[in-house]
Amino acid sequence: MRIPKFVRVDLASLQEVAAGNEGLITGPVDLIAVLKPRYGVVLASWDQSAQLGVASRLGVVLRVGHEGVAVQWAPVDLRYRPNPSGRRFWTQAKPYFGFAADVAQRYMLASTFVEHFPDLSVLAARPSVLDTAKGRPSAIPKGGYVYIVRSPYGVKIGKSVNVKSRTRLFEVKLPFPITVEHYAWFEDYSVAERDLHRQYHAKRLEGEWFDLSSADIATIKTLGKPVSIET
Repeated sequence: MRIPKFVRVDLASLQEVAAGNEGLITGPVDLIAVLKPRYGVVLASWDQSAQLGVASRLGVVLRVGHEGVAVQWAPVDLRYRPNPSGRRFWTQAKPYFGFAADVAQRYMLASTFVEHFPDLSVLAARPSVLDTAKGRPSAIPKGGYVYIVRSPYGVKIGKSVNVKSRTRLFEVKLPFPITVEHYAWFEDYSVAERDLHRQYHAKRLEGEWFDLSSADIATIKTLGKPVSIET
């Protein structure tokens, strides 16, 4: 499933009812009027001192109804650096804005959503737990892989429970070539990924893409339990 539009929503302005990894956006009312099924939502605040947009969740709109907008969420810790003309959108009083196509491309939003929602077609089709009596979804396993993927646009530090499946998905979905540099097993892969993002924060390009040197990559390769890429 291709995401036709990406919308940034101000974290402080969001009104929602949560159920596990899913939520029902109930306001602001004008935001609900804008969102449509399959839209991508970037829930983010503005860091005035750093002049950065700080995203804490990504979401895919499942349905729009009278009760609100059902969204599947994924937690993230991402930074976006708008140019001077783009900062006015982040600092405006209006609690949302749509990303222009060239800005979405520069932020690599399509690849980031592929990373966090690897099967978007199934995601959009299945019923929401907010509409069923089946309870909360199962917990995400803590053990998994942190990997390094290289592209012409930078180096991605990501995580997955199945790297081979994830990288095959990248090869199909991304409009540029990639190579898998390394991956390793961590008992808590979310913490490991977050720590690396923080360690190389100064070298962040956009989202989960970094301008890493050969020495940086060599350091990362000493962490975790290395696994052969061919395995």
